[in-house]
Amino acid sequence: MHQNVDLPTEREKDMKNKVAIFLTVTVTIFAMTSFAIPKTVQGAQSPVITSTVTNTHSLTGILKLKNNNINAVILGDSIAASRGASNPSTTGWDSDLNQFLTKMYSHKILWINKASSGTLVDYCLQRAEEIDNTVDVIFICVGRNDRSYYTPNQFYLKYTQLIQLIKRKAPNADIFCIVEPPMVSSDESLFKGIRTTIFTVSNNNGVYLLDVWSAFPANQTALAAILSDGLHPKDTGYRQMSSYIYNHLVNLINAFS
Repeated sequence: MHQNVDLPTEREKDMKNKVAIFLTVTVTIFAMTSFAIPKTVQGAQSPVITSTVTNTHSLTGILKLKNNNINAVILGDSIAASRGASNPSTTGWDSDLNQFLTKMYSHKILWINKASSGTLVDYCLQRAEEIDNTVDVIFICVGRNDRSYYTPNQFYLKYTQLIQLIKRKAPNADIFCIVEPPMVSSDESLFKGIRTTIFTVSNNNGVYLLDVWSAFPANQTALAAILSDGLHPKDTGYRQMSSYIYNHLVNLINAFS
């Protein structure tokens, strides 16, 4: 005698289908969150332009500008000293930058410019010994002259030594490494090696890169128009330099605020 089996109703079929779909979706989501989605460190940060920013970077000194004046030191050569400007004290890159930042935050940078024309990274090492822990920000702007004296490997060691010295002298300061503008030349290969080294050292030491080089025109005629002598920027060139740095600093401040 055969036992009759009750066939499921349409409602029961629909319910079983919904349960199956729910279980499938649940398992899929679990698998994705457990295996497929990488974990992030301290959450996602807002994107910033400066190419060396990672989750290990910090920003302290420049942030104070939102509420107070800050102390900043410049280490470097003739471009750091705004040679080529009509009046370095009023039309140099540091003066322009201060005007931009004061307009934005109603506070200014109190500059201590220790740069000098014709110097190398060795001179920066000497002047960095004078830095103390009251400094909020340090801008390093050197390398153009070093291309003729040091290989990229030699420059790497000295530039690394400079950053480590600054960190000991002013452990709470933000450090910004400026790659100087290009010059009018048919062969910039030596300085390109220095530029790459600054990229590497800044990244390896957790400091910020300001690639001013990239803000200047590649075309030699257009470049010559904003340089005073084929090497040093004129007023318009320093304005371009300061505008680039300003935009990067504001983006950083916004990202960390």
